[in-house]
Amino acid sequence: MRVLVDTNILLDALLGREPYFDNADKIELVDMKNELTLGNKSMFSYRLQNEIKEALDKKQQVILFLNRRGYSTVITCHNCGYVDKCPNCDIPLTYHKRINKMKCHYCNYEKNIISKCPECESADLWDLGMGTEKLEQIIKDIFKEASVVRMDVDTTSLKGSHERIINAFQNKEYDILIGTQMISKGLNFPDVTLVGVINGDATLNIPDFRSAERTFCLLNQVAGRAGRGKKQGKVIIQGFNINHYSIVTASKHDYIGFYNEEMRIRKSLVYPPFCNLALIKIISTDFSSAFEEGKKITKFLKDKTKNTIVLGPSAASMPKVNNKYYVQIIIKYRKIDDIYKCFQYLNNHYRQNNKLNVEFSLNPLRI
Repeated sequence: MRVLVDTNILLDALLGREPYFDNADKIELVDMKNELTLGNKSMFSYRLQNEIKEALDKKQQVILFLNRRGYSTVITCHNCGYVDKCPNCDIPLTYHKRINKMKCHYCNYEKNIISKCPECESADLWDLGMGTEKLEQIIKDIFKEASVVRMDVDTTSLKGSHERIINAFQNKEYDILIGTQMISKGLNFPDVTLVGVINGDATLNIPDFRSAERTFCLLNQVAGRAGRGKKQGKVIIQGFNINHYSIVTASKHDYIGFYNEEMRIRKSLVYPPFCNLALIKIISTDFSSAFEEGKKITKFLKDKTKNTIVLGPSAASMPKVNNKYYVQIIIKYRKIDDIYKCFQYLNNHYRQNNKLNVEFSLNPLRI
């Protein structure tokens, strides 16, 4: 039986284990829906563009955060709607322009980019979405005089490359640093006075009850990269759902306000800390087999347990990875005694099953 121990991300923020905000006392939220009404169809608000220009004119540095690597997140046919997906994971492939390849970030499958639609043979293909690679190109096109460096998994794969990028930016060899979550904390650049967050609400779309908590903590961490020296810092967070309480409270440094609202929601929906969670994953090369077995496990748990809420079975948030299908069951319980004997029985029952695998997690980090 595989048991994962939960860690409380929110506790780190509440205890202030990292000085998230030093001189970054001005945080602005930009609603990208308003940008569309103004005729701005780019991923950059006019406000952020102006602030970048002002920082560069003052010979100050800028950090831009986008938690998605690659160039385009989806290649689709404008004619028939075909989406180029990974054959192993059934999720859209990401286009990486530097190597001119389509890649899957889950199983590492890669192939050449298509020049026409395999369904209707149309050449009218669109690349939608934006990763750090595309963001880098856009920034270089807008701010032609600025020196730009990107830090993500693709640029730090070689030994020592991560340290070289940090040292070069520290020595002001670059004006703008673009990066994913790896730049969100632990970095101290005194001359960084502006941090721009692209798609600050993206993590809210993850189907996990902790998505608001993770968004709040991530925005605090990223914002803490500005104003760490003597110069005042400024943070601009862009998004289409910036009125969400996790983003609003993060912009006000309001840890208690976020905590109170989050606890109110979790209590009404019966999520931790008002209960414990257990996650059962049924993994098989055949989805129907996994789902049918999930129904049997759900019925068994409902019949044999008390003081529990059993949800499922349902397809996992990532239902297919590397040619394996994932079906999950979520159990809400008060005491481990309520489910432990059932888990022991199920674990012994499926241990010798060669057709599918069943995993058990107590208070999982992600669901």
